Amino acid sequence: MRALKTILIMLSFAGICHAQQNSTIQKYTLTGFINKKIPVELNISISNQLILGNIRYLNTKLKKPIKIIGRVEDQNQYSLHEFEKDGNISGSIYATFKDNKLEGNWSATKADTSYATSLIVKANPNLKPEIFSPFQTDQLAGEYSYQYGEKGYQGNISIKKLSGNIYTYDIGSVTHDPGRNIADASGKAILKNNQLIIQVNKSCKFSVKFYHGFLMITQESPGQLNDCEFGFNATLEGTYLKVK
Repeated sequence: MRALKTILIMLSFAGICHAQQNSTIQKYTLTGFINKKIPVELNISISNQLILGNIRYLNTKLKKPIKIIGRVEDQNQYSLHEFEKDGNISGSIYATFKDNKLEGNWSATKADTSYATSLIVKANPNLKPEIFSPFQTDQLAGEYSYQYGEKGYQGNISIKKLSGNIYTYDIGSVTHDPGRNIADASGKAILKNNQLIIQVNKSCKFSVKFYHGFLMITQESPGQLNDCEFGFNATLEGTYLKVK
C-alpha cells in the first residue's frame, strides 16, 4: 500500500487531449468498477494541478456523493482521496490515466486492503464544474482537519481573523501509529492572495493556501523538514478539509 501521507497539490488533468491548461477547468465523468464488482461513478474537475469532485458507490442505497480532492503526479499517475465531512479520508485511488481509462488500485484507510480499479470516461454534458476558489476572505476562518483513519496521519489547524488581513493559526499534526511523532506551530500571518506563510523558524516555512472549503499546506523549500525540529517524519503538510 502506498504511503498514506500523499499530499494533495494538483495539476492540469492530462485528460482526453492530454494537454495542460492552466486557465481553464476541465471536467470528466468516469464509470467502472472497484474489485471488478463494486460499481462507481467518478465526477471530477481539474484546474491548475488541482482535482476536485465526488465519487458515488452505485451499489449503496443512497448513492451519496463523497468529496474527492486529488492531484496528477508524474507520468500520468493520479492520486484521488475520499474526504468524509469530518475530514476523515476513507479511501484513496492511485491510478494511471491512459486511452480514456483510469486504471490502478483503490486502498482503504481502516484496513490494509487494496483492490484493482478500472474506470472509463463517459460523456456527461450536464456535469457542472467544481468551485475552486473561496467565495470571500471573511469565510476563511474556522477549523480544518484531515486524518487517514484512526491509525494514520492526522492534522488539525485553527484559523482566526485578528484584524484586517492578519490571521492567527494554531496547527498540529501527527504521524501514523505506533509511535506517533508531532509537528506543530502557532502564530500570526498576513493573508495575501488567499495564502498565509507559517514561519516555524528561519529555515522552516510553510505556505497555507485556501480553496473553496479546504486548505493545503506545503513546504516553502524542498528538503527543509530537517530544519523544522519536528518529530521523525512529522510535517505540517497536508490537505485539510474545513469542518467548522
